[in-house]
Amino acid sequence: MTASSKPAACDACGSHRAPMTVVTTDATGQVVHRQICPGCARELPPVRMCVRCQAFTTAPVLVSEVHAGSGPGFNVYACAPCAPLCPTPPDAAELLEVGFRERAEEGKRSR
Repeated sequence: MTASSKPAACDACGSHRAPMTVVTTDATGQVVHRQICPGCARELPPVRMCVRCQAFTTAPVLVSEVHAGSGPGFNVYACAPCAPLCPTPPDAAELLEVGFRERAEEGKRSR
């Protein structure tokens, strides 16, 4: 095996276990590009951006789930100080129920 065909080494531990994950941000929000092995990837803390103050946090709090009509939705996170200040969004099922009742009432009035 030549040096050019050797798999990339993990930037954290030096192993050659594949598949390598590319990490693009660290806990402070700095952009860094590192290739890390699956073992090292499991040890990384979750890094999310706060929806309110746009700061990066390693202790994200889930404040909302955005549902999509087609395809996957996504989660919205906040940092611990901002989480209590984020309004609780209505659930999608509640919105549909309210809209359904209003349309039904309008239909009764128009007859």
